[in-house]
Amino acid sequence: MDHMMTVNDSNATTQSIEWIPGLQLVACIFYSIILLVGVTGNILVIVIVMKYPHMRNATNYLLTNLSAADLFLLLFCTADGYQHLYGKDKHRLGNFMCRFSPFVQNITATCSVLTIMAISYERYVAICQPLKTNPLHLTLFRTLPTVVLFWFVSCLISIPFFTFTNTDIVEATYDEFIISCFTRFPLSWATWYLIPCTLIIYLIILIMLCYWHYSICCMLFNRESLLRDNTIVTRYRRQVAQLLIALIVSFFVLILPHKIWGIIQPRLSLEQFHELGFRRHSFLIIVTRSLLYLNSAINPILYSIMSTKFRQSFSRLCGGCDASSKGQHASAVLFCNGYSMRPILISTNRDGLRGTVSTTTTTRLPYHSTHISQLQEKKTLLTNNTPTPVATSNKKFIFP
Repeated sequence: MDHMMTVNDSNATTQSIEWIPGLQLVACIFYSIILLVGVTGNILVIVIVMKYPHMRNATNYLLTNLSAADLFLLLFCTADGYQHLYGKDKHRLGNFMCRFSPFVQNITATCSVLTIMAISYERYVAICQPLKTNPLHLTLFRTLPTVVLFWFVSCLISIPFFTFTNTDIVEATYDEFIISCFTRFPLSWATWYLIPCTLIIYLIILIMLCYWHYSICCMLFNRESLLRDNTIVTRYRRQVAQLLIALIVSFFVLILPHKIWGIIQPRLSLEQFHELGFRRHSFLIIVTRSLLYLNSAINPILYSIMSTKFRQSFSRLCGGCDASSKGQHASAVLFCNGYSMRPILISTNRDGLRGTVSTTTTTRLPYHSTHISQLQEKKTLLTNNTPTPVATSNKKFIFP
């Protein structure tokens, strides 16, 4: 929580609070934009995954959990930011909100980093170790217990923030006694809890994420893979990998300044606060909070920019897609329209080899049978990269 500059020494000089000109207005507008965009975007992500069957998979359910964590932070913690701008360090939200706000901040941050770790691990196993049998490998049926476990662990780790945060009456630097909100960890707790938890949760997990995504990039973006393996499934995996890398970079860049300042701030002495000055102190608080709030609002924007499935689902939810595109949304991945329109040659005399068709006698199936065959062949693209032959008028085969 924000540390108040107090005066316990009677010889200390009284100084007035003077904001940097225009900083309050700019910060208020920025908070409001983030709140509007973040709440709307995260609600849309949750609605899209819950509404459309083709979006319901383990990765998207974990992204939904990430959006829920971001939504909680925006709804319960931005009020503290507005209060800091116009309250002259007076806490006006009551003792419960004083303790609940840092508690929610740490719960959502911890749950978010654990969720990102789970998504990255699931992608690492699916791409780099597809034949590995691992009980930790996430499936659709194990996603809910995993999410519940993440929230339980996050609440357990964040309980000290609720315990050691409280309101107190202090003498401000402008000769007035005010009610302020403090998080005061005992020295032993700061040494054995705050710093180790921050290092374990963020630094160690960051190292693991770097290793997993380095392995994924080596598998998907090496020269041989880019030249030879360009199937629809591989292109989809590359898109998901790029999205996850963007999420990881934005998360740690935006949230770490607030975490680092939260460790440094309680250790500053009264003299150091006076030396820092009100302007620089308030500027640091606004910057770190703005980055924290921005982290909770930027994820839906990244989904719409970097994910074709999310972008088209956003458009479909807002009524931007016509009825003819419904067939494409029914598939797990997006298929080429030109491929589905090609005629399929069905042979009455197949040999035992996969991917070969005899040219002795051929018959064309009726419309409904052909449609079913096309759907079945689309599904095989997910598991088999062998090209499917297509008939032409002179009985030659052309591979797409």
